[in-house]
Amino acid sequence: MARDYYALDFLSPDVDVSPIVPALRDFFDDALNYTVSELNFKTLVDGLGAVLYQYPFNVLAYYALILRLLTVLEGLALYADPNFKVLAASYPYFAKRLLTDPNPYLRDALIELLFKDGRFRWNRLENLLVQGRKDRNFSAKDALQLVLKLLLAPDGEELRTLVIKEAVRVTEAIMLGSLIDTYKSLPQFVRALIPNGSTSRPLVLSDTELGSMLELRNQVYRVWVLLRSSENFDPTLLQPILQVLQQPEASNLGGRVVGGISQRLAARLLQQVLRTPTTVSTSIS
Repeated sequence: MARDYYALDFLSPDVDVSPIVPALRDFFDDALNYTVSELNFKTLVDGLGAVLYQYPFNVLAYYALILRLLTVLEGLALYADPNFKVLAASYPYFAKRLLTDPNPYLRDALIELLFKDGRFRWNRLENLLVQGRKDRNFSAKDALQLVLKLLLAPDGEELRTLVIKEAVRVTEAIMLGSLIDTYKSLPQFVRALIPNGSTSRPLVLSDTELGSMLELRNQVYRVWVLLRSSENFDPTLLQPILQVLQQPEASNLGGRVVGGISQRLAARLLQQVLRTPTTVSTSIS
């Protein structure tokens, strides 16, 4: 972000951003502690202004006028309704743009928002879909088309690797979650006949791991429900994935997913045999 200020002409190319990065990080870390309903433009402008005045920034008149306009409009809105939240009201539009706009910068921002430390943050996607649906022009069809383009792009290998890992996690969560649900629906005398490490579940799992797995499955189900209930949603949009898997440059994607799932299930089987609750890791090559 600090380097982006070069492109915006906020900083001269000869200015070293290394001392600026910690100040920006502290400001945005504080801002992220607020919910969308608690944030307002004045708070953001005041906090960012303190950083801008501390370092050799040159805010162009065009940007300064936009910031001033936003704070004035927010002030007028608050005068009419003290409980009005500008950012909360505009969040559906922001969510829709993130999910559907093909702009490369917004695509990168979406990926950064949804992935952290190699893990997909389903709660972020769920929140974006919930907010995006509030915008009358939101279409799940547009969102899915852009995701497919990102995933299948020639330079999307890094993203494909992350998606494959997540596909393995989700598949395992759905399969084992369904197994646990089926086990719980069995009569007590039938469950007693099944050898396992617990009287309440068919697999040896720690409470933390079990809860995390079931929560992942529930999040995926909620996202699917949000997509299906969206206007203009067409399940046939997922068909290009199958077609692309048949292309030479993506012929190993399916094998990598199946291989990852096989590794996880084999580890689960070994864990069941040894009856030692451990956390299973995934390695996708």
